[in-house]
Amino acid sequence: MRARRPPRAECLESQLPDVSVVIPTTGRPSIAEAVLSARGQQGVSVHIVVVCDLAEIPASVQDLRGHVDEIVCTGGGRRGSHARNLGVAHAAPGSHVAFLDDDDAWLPTKLAVQVPVVDRLAAEGWLPVVSSRILQRKAGAAPLPTAAPETLISDGMLPEDYLFRRRHLGVGRQSLPTSTLVTTHELATRCPWDEALPRHQDWDWLVRAARLPRARIVQVQEATAVYTVGSPGSISARADWRQSWEWAKRWEGVWSPETFSDFIAAQTLRYALQSRDGQGVREMVRAIRRNSPPSARNAVLAALGLVPRATLERVAMRKSRVTAGACPTDGER
Repeated sequence: MRARRPPRAECLESQLPDVSVVIPTTGRPSIAEAVLSARGQQGVSVHIVVVCDLAEIPASVQDLRGHVDEIVCTGGGRRGSHARNLGVAHAAPGSHVAFLDDDDAWLPTKLAVQVPVVDRLAAEGWLPVVSSRILQRKAGAAPLPTAAPETLISDGMLPEDYLFRRRHLGVGRQSLPTSTLVTTHELATRCPWDEALPRHQDWDWLVRAARLPRARIVQVQEATAVYTVGSPGSISARADWRQSWEWAKRWEGVWSPETFSDFIAAQTLRYALQSRDGQGVREMVRAIRRNSPPSARNAVLAALGLVPRATLERVAMRKSRVTAGACPTDGER
């Protein structure tokens, strides 16, 4: 389904860089803000593809027909990776591809900032993925004023080393959120999202994309997106150590031992402690012993699994009111 724009607007847009925007949704009301923030991008021509992970188009998306170029449905229950792959399949040929989650929003100059970086790297022969900083917000609240993460990924650094080694605590921790990612149509096609994964879909995509020949992942200084923490149905809100462990096992022996142990400590061991699952705790300790002692920062993150999540969120929100804020988030969905 395509929404027609006036001929003069189409003529002017044809002179601008083309970006296909892939927005998976389950019909949350926040989809309206996401779509309008994509439509309002400056200095580019956008082709917005909304992929409903449902059997039918929900009313929240029907209301956006005049702002969306294509709407497709997965049939329901196929999850985000399938929806993103379907969106890429409907991307305009030869366009850039940008991903946007339905509970996030873009700042007006996002694509104008990132697309030139993609074009420069592609002209140098790279397969680029360009991320950025973000402004974080709790669902229903205004964004915090401080852009995150504090430290950007270094040139040539593997995403797993950046994301998981010696993780910072709080709002400044390392992140490459899905809603910041812009890439070429070639890379988006060559590196599909893993549709079997129930979680860590974005981290997995970045780890595999970085292993393509001539791939290069960079981050611009500017904040280009507003990232929502704690949306209803958010995958990252569920402490399921088994799902994280199933994903991590495929990378044992591929990642460096230090990175692997830091991931296990801060993610799966923390989840096992949160769940008070003795079997999970023992299995994660054995995995760490096979590899390397975790860094001090990640050991602290593991220990936070002993503190109830509700307590952590209350402390973080009190701190945010004093210091302009830390939203607790794993940086993935």
